[in-house]
Amino acid sequence: MTSAPQPHYPRLELEAGKVVGLVGSPGCGLTRLGLGLLRDRPGWVACVDVRGWLSPAALWEVGVSPDRAVIVRCDDTGLWPQVTAALIEGMQAVYAEVPVGMGAPMLRRLGALARARTTPVVLRPLGGDLPSGVPHLRLEARTVDWEGTARGRGRLHVRRLTLAASGKGVGGREQIIEVEDDGTNTLRVVPRLAATLPERAVG
Repeated sequence: MTSAPQPHYPRLELEAGKVVGLVGSPGCGLTRLGLGLLRDRPGWVACVDVRGWLSPAALWEVGVSPDRAVIVRCDDTGLWPQVTAALIEGMQAVYAEVPVGMGAPMLRRLGALARARTTPVVLRPLGGDLPSGVPHLRLEARTVDWEGTARGRGRLHVRRLTLAASGKGVGGREQIIEVEDDGTNTLRVVPRLAATLPERAVG
């Protein structure tokens, strides 16, 4: 009698040449999650800011030293691919917001460049999704819960972000996980029940 396959929960860390996709509506904590993934990477890291609001303080809060980080503001969809490609070629890790309307062929080329340069990349589309085959690990925000506040009062103790993880980074089997954020530099993964297993890897 064969045992049932065990869920393969993702590690919240970047891998050389792999793309992590963060999908979800603004305000659910994905930016903090994405920036936090840069923390343990050696060398210089870069952030491509499309909305014009990222600051060194946002990096400090997740444990990334601004002394080894570059924030590049680029809301021009025509220049964004070249700017992001140059950072993938020259930096040790890249977090990039993806402007609305960026075409699938260009995103696939950036994914191929990340693999060729062995640069880990986090892509955060500001609208829509990433094309299949680009993210090695796709994390889609489902719900976010706050603990320690009520009726606008109290001290925030922890934020729990429920994510659907899919792609080769979880062995092609969609998993539901929780990420707990208590305001420190540590984001803790709490495994949850696995969703229905797809027949093949997605992304």
